[in-house]
Amino acid sequence: MKEFINALVKNRRPLLAGIALLAVGGLWIGGSLLNLVHNKLEKKRLMHHKVALEQEYIDLQHTLELLKKQDPVLLEKIARTEYDLAKPNEIEFRFRVK
Repeated sequence: MKEFINALVKNRRPLLAGIALLAVGGLWIGGSLLNLVHNKLEKKRLMHHKVALEQEYIDLQHTLELLKKQDPVLLEKIARTEYDLAKPNEIEFRFRVK
């Protein structure tokens, strides 16, 4: 055991260089793993966002088709919500929301 310790003391520089090399390698690999995990989570988030955007696109395409056909229900909804229009002899109540 004493011989091993004496050998380590005599060869300090190569031992410290080896430890430093292992530490740098460990940090490099650890950073790479963190980047991998982060990228996988980001990909999952973007895939969910893509699905939501695809559904929104489908809904907008459907609305466009209804507008091209001049769907009366849709036109009335737009007239009431976007332009605050009302039918003749219709009483409209407005409330202020605080």
